[in-house]
Amino acid sequence: MTRRLARPRAGRLAFAAAAIAMQVIGGCGSVPQTHFHSLMPPPVAVAKPLTAAGPLAWEVLPVGVPAQVDQPQWVVRADDDSLAVLEQERWIAPLGDEIRAVVTGQLNRVVGPALPPGPARDAWRVRIDAQRFDSAPGRYAQIEAAWTITSSGAGAASLTCRGVFSEPVGAGFPALAAGHRKAVQRLADAVAEEVRSLAEGRGPGCSG
Repeated sequence: MTRRLARPRAGRLAFAAAAIAMQVIGGCGSVPQTHFHSLMPPPVAVAKPLTAAGPLAWEVLPVGVPAQVDQPQWVVRADDDSLAVLEQERWIAPLGDEIRAVVTGQLNRVVGPALPPGPARDAWRVRIDAQRFDSAPGRYAQIEAAWTITSSGAGAASLTCRGVFSEPVGAGFPALAAGHRKAVQRLADAVAEEVRSLAEGRGPGCSG
C-alpha cells in the first residue's frame, strides 16, 4: 500500500516540477511590455478664456514634423550623439497630431473656442513646422519649431516666428515624456498669446 501511495505522489511532484519549468521557460521567452506616451497634458480645471479681442475664427493647420521621428517608436540620442530606435517606448498618436492638439487646447483656453469664419469675422490660421524633435534620456527634451499666423482679412497682420524650447530631464522614459510635454506646452503658450495679440491689434511680436 505504501508503494501504491508513493507512486501517485511521485507523479504529482513530477507534474508540479514540469509546470514550474514551463512557467520559467515562458517567462524567459515573453515579449517585453510596450509603453505608450502622450504629449497631451493631464486633465486640469479649465480656466476662463481670455476673449478681450472678441470671438475669433481660428484654425490650427496640420503640423509638420521631421521624417526621422515621424513614427510611433521613440528615436533617442545617446551620449555619443548616435541615434537609437526604442521599440518598447512609443507615442500614442502621430507627433504632428499630438502637437496640433496641444496648441488647439491652449488656443481654446486663451482666446475661446473657434468660431466659423464669417463676413464680419477674420479667420486666423496657424501653421507650425517642428523642424527638430530631440530626445536625450537623462539630459534634455527639445523641440525647435517655426510657426506662421495669418489672417484672411484684407490688410490684416501676419507673423512668422521661430523658437527653441528645451527642458532638462531626469533619468527614465517617463521623465523624458514629461519634458517633451513641457516643451510643447511652451510652444503652445507662445502661439496662443501671439494669436491673441494680433487679434487685439497690439502688433506682431514673437514671444517664443
